[in-house]
Amino acid sequence: MVPADRAEADAWTIRGWADVAVGCLALEPDATGSGPWREGAFSGLDEVIRAAPVVVSGGHNAARLRQLRRLAGPVPAWYPRARPVTGTIRDVRQIAWRAADLVGWFGALLMRAAAHLPCTEPVPLVSELHLAWGRRYRPSANGAHAAVCPPVSRRLARRTWMCLPWLGVTIADVPSTATPLAQQVWRGIHEGAHLDHLGVLARSGATAPSPAEFGTGLLVAESYAMAVEMLAAVECILTGEGQAVWQLGAGLVERATRLPGGSAATAEFADLPTLAEVYVLGPLEVLADGAAGRALPAEITGPLRARWLTACAAYPPAATFGSAAAELVDRSADRPAV
Repeated sequence: MVPADRAEADAWTIRGWADVAVGCLALEPDATGSGPWREGAFSGLDEVIRAAPVVVSGGHNAARLRQLRRLAGPVPAWYPRARPVTGTIRDVRQIAWRAADLVGWFGALLMRAAAHLPCTEPVPLVSELHLAWGRRYRPSANGAHAAVCPPVSRRLARRTWMCLPWLGVTIADVPSTATPLAQQVWRGIHEGAHLDHLGVLARSGATAPSPAEFGTGLLVAESYAMAVEMLAAVECILTGEGQAVWQLGAGLVERATRLPGGSAATAEFADLPTLAEVYVLGPLEVLADGAAGRALPAEITGPLRARWLTACAAYPPAATFGSAAAELVDRSADRPAV
């Protein structure tokens, strides 16, 4: 189940099926072309979609799902079509716009601060090196995970962190056209935080797929990963990593402006306002002990908040941002991100 209604729920469900399809391919990474190996990996997903209430069209989420399924052979007739989603999609909430303004302001501040810091060369384009670089900036870093190489691009894979049968916590290593610095920060900080979160849930007994991968659990997971990005940005200022600060700041601005109806709105979130909102409101709730923070294990929120307070004491603009975030979260207690 996804925490949305009608057309948004349909789009989100299909997006989730596409994420599952990436996992199906990851379980058979060495199979070449379409064939019985990959067909078998998709058998469970095929049956889930066949048994689901009829969703005739799913827009770009359905197009992605069909493209992934085609890698295993002909797309079954009951898969949703790529025609635009039918039905009304709600507008972004005013509280989310206010959160976006605050996050965008902080991102721009970070980008300006980066201009006065030393620059270092990006880490080589190796996933494990990216994760190793990010360990010092992730408050619950845990290196235990598997790695797979499914035959898809970053654009098609979208979400590359997952919990798979037999493998457990897993990262998909896929080719990307992003800049080396963007890949370093994305893998080392954001996706690394997701792996850390998945690891905590797995140690507490969660099985594949992890509850952090779908529905409300995904909202909580993205809230945490975004909060870790904000912490990392401040800590990178303190350690003098100017390029990483700039990239993290630019990432915050991108999340703040891509909301449906925003100045840099993207097709990816046009049908998913609830998911788009959580990237700006969710991390504020984590840092200020709001709803998203209370939904996370104390094992990861404790170290995160302790380091955030230390970072704010060392870098006053972060404290200003944190105070504004706490005030916003307090005013929106009846309209949480998750």
